[in-house]
Amino acid sequence: MKAAKHVVVIGAGFIGLEFAAVAAAGGAAVEVLELGDRPMARAVSPQMSDLFRTAHESWGVHLNFRCGVAALEGEGGQVTAVTTSDDRRLMADLVVYGIGVVPNVQLALEAGLDVDNGIKVNSALLTADPAISALGDVAAFPCVQNGERYTRLESVQNAVDQGKLIASRLMGRPAPYAALPWFWTDQGMLKLQIAGLSIGADNYVVLGDAGAQQMSVLCFRGEELIAVESCNRPGDHIFARKILSRPPVLTPVVAAAQGFDLKTWEAENRL
Repeated sequence: MKAAKHVVVIGAGFIGLEFAAVAAAGGAAVEVLELGDRPMARAVSPQMSDLFRTAHESWGVHLNFRCGVAALEGEGGQVTAVTTSDDRRLMADLVVYGIGVVPNVQLALEAGLDVDNGIKVNSALLTADPAISALGDVAAFPCVQNGERYTRLESVQNAVDQGKLIASRLMGRPAPYAALPWFWTDQGMLKLQIAGLSIGADNYVVLGDAGAQQMSVLCFRGEELIAVESCNRPGDHIFARKILSRPPVLTPVVAAAQGFDLKTWEAENRL
């Protein structure tokens, strides 16, 4: 990568933007192509997307939204350019794809297991064959934080916690999987930490200052707090995980009150 002068990154998710930040810091001209209309749209709120968009643009990253790839050009086994879906030609000596993964379910299909966007498991992480468990990025499980809908999560935390639950079951301590999902990404000087799942969020409360790149977004679905996104506010992330791990009682009205602080509220409302 050190020799690359023109980098095209396909996908403005966590992986794509992490790479874009590193490439830009190394002096490369970076173009990011994204079919959506904002950075990390599937994972974060519009407010957090705006913070990261502003940061990347300040680092010299050029973000191209509603834009895909039409063709790659090359010579002698080396990429030389990318033609975009809007018929532009971008110079490129390095192209990186960061567009997510497709679960490898071939072995599960051959074993006759239920498959639907991953290997389907129950709340104990058992497949249709009670002798077989599945976990991690490939497992579609009934997610408590997503209304018991079958959900597949691509995260280190999820894989580790599911492995622990399966190990406990094998040792005679069965329990349903209900661990709170959490995620992180480091991009330049920005550390984003997310607790919970923001699927279906329709109301947001912002804490902190986006201009100072220190901000948390509390994501609500109706009156229920379902996720907290924290950029360069690690304390908020710690207390958000505690709050989200118990019955939701924090409301948007309370969170939007002047002087509200997650640490103080968590301590005052600890069960």
